[in-house]
Amino acid sequence: MAIKYTVTDVAEDVQRGLWQVTYNTGDGTHAHQFPKATLEWRAAEYGLDDPAEILDIILHEPYVPPEPSPAPVSVTSPSARAAQPERARVTLYTAATTEQARTAHRELIAQVKAERVRIEPPPKGPDPLDSIRARHGITPEGRRAKAMTVDIHRWKHLYGGLPLPTEEVPHA
Repeated sequence: MAIKYTVTDVAEDVQRGLWQVTYNTGDGTHAHQFPKATLEWRAAEYGLDDPAEILDIILHEPYVPPEPSPAPVSVTSPSARAAQPERARVTLYTAATTEQARTAHRELIAQVKAERVRIEPPPKGPDPLDSIRARHGITPEGRRAKAMTVDIHRWKHLYGGLPLPTEEVPHA
């Protein structure tokens, strides 16, 4: 059974570009700071549209248990890679597609919420997280640019490089 953390406050650090969420943990308080751009990055990384879901994911990510590092895989062809033993956890950069990464990450966060920590708004009164949801800062242009960066990194991680070396890419 997961431990329940109740959100008590949200603060915005405009100068440093951070959000800070404070929780009552039952044993005291805990604060989680994260860059404002994290919301747009998660939207781009996992193809998400709902700021409430994105925020929920960000708040639960620190409680994901670490996974032992797998042995390095030096195989770069898709067929040879497929013959390798399955890795224990699908991640943003080991998934073949954004959809696979999104599904795996949603399942991981659901597991965290069921087994470790569940972050919830106060049972009564306004939800402090509404200020982040209202001013999430996710733009179509920013999301698109970040998604391209993520796709390039995923491709390089999976296949060892881009299909054409940079110097061979035709200029428009």
